[in-house]
Amino acid sequence: MFCANQNKTFIVIFFLFFSGKLICQPVNEKAIDPIIKSFLVPGWGQSELGYKERSKMYNYIEIGILLSMFSSTKYSNEIKRNYIAYAAEHAGVISDGKDREFWVDIGNYNTLNEYNSEHLRNRDTGELYPQTVEWRWSWDNSENRKYFESKRIQSDKLKLFSTFTFGALFLNHFISSIDALYLKRLSASNNFTIKPYIGNNDMIIGYKVEFSL
Repeated sequence: MFCANQNKTFIVIFFLFFSGKLICQPVNEKAIDPIIKSFLVPGWGQSELGYKERSKMYNYIEIGILLSMFSSTKYSNEIKRNYIAYAAEHAGVISDGKDREFWVDIGNYNTLNEYNSEHLRNRDTGELYPQTVEWRWSWDNSENRKYFESKRIQSDKLKLFSTFTFGALFLNHFISSIDALYLKRLSASNNFTIKPYIGNNDMIIGYKVEFSL
């Protein structure tokens, strides 16, 4: 839940910030602002502003996050398929129509009767499973149940990690765009200089402001 809220917060910040940038950009200006470019593709704006090495840094981070997201999601799904097949073989589970809570429950109880009996003792009748073939399970031994549970936890951890990488992906876009804003302002500040001078006549001391377009 925390990860989901965190990602929603990032999305709201991006929308408010960059919608403002798009609205403020002149309609007749064909070139896309480097800030928006860096939001779309991290490092793009930096490259346009002449910071090639800085651009590569954001490119590498983006590629690393995408690879982590893809590999963790793929591996999590692969482990899930394997532990479901394992449960079908060693506990007689019918996998169709089962949610995550079911897989958590069968990893903690050897049989359906054991699960229902404990919940009846705790008067938690709302969590009972029907005494039907569709929901029945019975592990052949505790070692296989524990092995199943370890794989289920491993898959969930990888899935959680992929959620964090999703947030990191948004964060990289956001930071890259803020960095492009900083570099753009830095470049703009270099377009004018203030130089002290001393006049030949009357020894006038002053400052000359030069703007370069």
